[in-house]
Amino acid sequence: MESDLPARLREWRERTESIDAILRVEADHNDQLRHLSPATMEALHRIEAFGICTPVQLGGSDLHPVAQLETVAAVSAADPSTGWNLMNGCQESAWLATRLPDETVARLFRPGISDWRFPVTAGGLAPEGEARPVEGGWVVNARSAWASGIHTADYVLIQSFIADQEPEAGTPRSTVTLAARREEIVIEDTWHTLGMRGTGSAHYRFDGLFVPDAMKLVNLELPPPRGTGFVTRPNPIFLVPAMYATSLGIARRALEEFAAHAPTGRRRAYRGSVGDRERVQHDIGEAQAMLEAIEGYGRNLCEQLHDTPIDTPEEAVSLGDRARSAYRWCNQTTERIVKTVHDHMGGADVFESSIIQRLLRDIQTSSQHVMPGDSAYVRLGRHRLGLEVRPGI
Repeated sequence: MESDLPARLREWRERTESIDAILRVEADHNDQLRHLSPATMEALHRIEAFGICTPVQLGGSDLHPVAQLETVAAVSAADPSTGWNLMNGCQESAWLATRLPDETVARLFRPGISDWRFPVTAGGLAPEGEARPVEGGWVVNARSAWASGIHTADYVLIQSFIADQEPEAGTPRSTVTLAARREEIVIEDTWHTLGMRGTGSAHYRFDGLFVPDAMKLVNLELPPPRGTGFVTRPNPIFLVPAMYATSLGIARRALEEFAAHAPTGRRRAYRGSVGDRERVQHDIGEAQAMLEAIEGYGRNLCEQLHDTPIDTPEEAVSLGDRARSAYRWCNQTTERIVKTVHDHMGGADVFESSIIQRLLRDIQTSSQHVMPGDSAYVRLGRHRLGLEVRPGI
């Protein structure tokens, strides 16, 4: 681990604590808006949260993955939707910083200028639609989904198949990844969901949009041409620490809320407070043990993702699959913790105003992401059984 990690952890704990109150106050507003509020975004920009994955030379903090874990978990405990958008935005901003052409990076990343702030990025990377090469750039016609944070982003990514380019037999079609200003694309009003309502993860379109070559990203599946440190690790290794943190934050908030509720909470069928019941004490003790397991597993995982040498494509695949399976386990365990708390909260928990209900909806929704999907365990099982595991998810 880095020698300055304890100091960085203290620094970022202080930063997140300085905005915790506003994030909690704005959580209901974010749900109602179905995207993050201006006050929420201002708070995140004030502590430069979107730069935690970006190289230092471009104004970022380039945090060790353990510090990324703790920072995003703290924000997620205040409001899961805000934590999710921070996770997505800080990673995709780092992609802009490390994978756009030099002249573009010099224009977008200008630390030291008084009114500059980190450019926030949204958008999906599942290939959609087509991009046709033209002089100086590309004309893109594509529709994509799951663009978390798109309403408050500065730039939006799209990965599209290259038009009129037929692949050789047995090989996938070639793609290109491009970024456009949010004002240039069409955002559809599709984000009406069970949970994670404040993330604004809507569908969007590039309708015949010209995107210059200056906004083309390179090497998304290879080491980037710029930057050092954790941002150079292959996907999904780079992605998992902050994603894992979103679930960790939800688990912490659920037990925090129940500890505050238990001394005075009542269930009509029982005497005394909720916290007086031995069954409740047992279940919450078990949930606390699960939380501590999530925390320890997460820190250990982050250290391994940071420190483990990767000399071959096979080693990258193996480490990435371990990361994904850890994230799946974290999601499943967090859902058990929140469900335990939900079961003991009582009738008031059926109303949408209940924070525990929101946490349950949020963890169930985030579990539908492709990264913690069923294939995570399947692939880890194939590694353990000595079977072939091809790159991918």
